[in-house]
Amino acid sequence: MDSKFLAETTLEKISDENWIGSLSKNWNIGDVPNGGYLLAVVLRSMQQQVGSKGLISVSAHFLRPGNTDSQVEVKSKMLKDGRRISTYEASLLQDGKESLKVVADFGDLSSSTKNSKLIHIDPPFLPPPEDCKTRSSATQGIELPIQKRVEVRVAEMKKKTERAELFGWVKFCDSTPPDPLALVFFSDAFPPSIFTQIAKLGWVPTVELSVQIRRVPADGWVLGHFYTDDLHNGSMIETGRLWDSRGFLVAQSRQLALVGT
Repeated sequence: MDSKFLAETTLEKISDENWIGSLSKNWNIGDVPNGGYLLAVVLRSMQQQVGSKGLISVSAHFLRPGNTDSQVEVKSKMLKDGRRISTYEASLLQDGKESLKVVADFGDLSSSTKNSKLIHIDPPFLPPPEDCKTRSSATQGIELPIQKRVEVRVAEMKKKTERAELFGWVKFCDSTPPDPLALVFFSDAFPPSIFTQIAKLGWVPTVELSVQIRRVPADGWVLGHFYTDDLHNGSMIETGRLWDSRGFLVAQSRQLALVGT
């Protein structure tokens, strides 16, 4: 199976620390590439540099919007090569300017320690994806070319709440199985949870996004729960969690984004 996510996040390697290529318009929110997509492009290049270790944590700072008209370059370097965790730093550049700064940790998600007590968060109960609403550009107030690549189903909760929170399901339109890089993208693929209280805000650009990968996901729909912790002075803090088809917590995220830009 040909994966659009793999093909459209892979750049050409020109050295051990540099990659170049272009961005696809199919991951846009309006005219701007989705932040999670930009981050996945960088992480795909970093993963080539890292080798066998898998992504376990990433923190990204979005310095300026990306665009699909200019060539992109990714520069990556190792900060530390540890026994359990290796840390790398990377930048995405367009037109000679840095658009995205990334620090990521790579390790072995399958490893465990004998003295670890298992603590986990169970997923919320949701209607099945077929009983949930497809993400709507009319509701969000902006065109969503990204819907060509990722399918997001938003659940309508029977019990209304004043909390700005959102529940739903996500998967790639071509049924590409989820992996750690996909989880990072999925963490930024849902409508912002503040939309449940304030509709049609349009583009809500990410300032900073941190994602921790907790387990390698199983195939199938991924369940998401996102809620706004704080909205003040034109910005919001949002917490998100993702569970795989087995009901295991596979990722947790924290995001600072601008509202009403």
